[in-house]
Amino acid sequence: MSDQTKEAIDQINRLSRRSFLKAASGLAVAASLGTGLLGAANAFAAVPEGIKVMSASEYQVMHRLMQVTLVTQGTGLVPASEIPVMQTLDAALLATMEPHILEGLKGGIAYFNDGPRAEYGQPFVELSDTQAAAFCDTWADADEVPQRALAMGLKKLVGLAYWANPPTWTPLGYGGPVTEKWKLESLGNAPLPKS
Repeated sequence: MSDQTKEAIDQINRLSRRSFLKAASGLAVAASLGTGLLGAANAFAAVPEGIKVMSASEYQVMHRLMQVTLVTQGTGLVPASEIPVMQTLDAALLATMEPHILEGLKGGIAYFNDGPRAEYGQPFVELSDTQAAAFCDTWADADEVPQRALAMGLKKLVGLAYWANPPTWTPLGYGGPVTEKWKLESLGNAPLPKS
């Protein structure tokens, strides 16, 4: 595991566990409503080093989603191809999920990949950039809760894995968490004021 991936994992581990688990549970519920398995034919590229939780097929779906949703060309942002986004997703997010949540998410990834077959006649990993982006938008606006939750949830996981890598902060002028710079002690889950 590279130092960059370890740093990204540390950043994710500092997130509110409650918020992360809430989002992950929602994804698992949405995913459990779906069906389908990923075909072995969808493995277009080798799985890179550091991927231990995602299968080759799941990696292809998430990698394709990263390509479609993290478009940095023409911007000052760091290209996703230069950041260990998939390694961060695998080690920091998926590896820390409860087994039943991870199982549901894996089913959801397969369901998401099979989603475009009705309209495009092929799985998500085989769509063109334009088709894939349109599919993501369609599902994100869908009336069906599982489709909407999967489209939004999977995109959030990819985005979180990208922004957890400190090199992505520089183009935004973000210097990192002030709690670290100012050496602030965590107060834990302090109760909210009553008034």
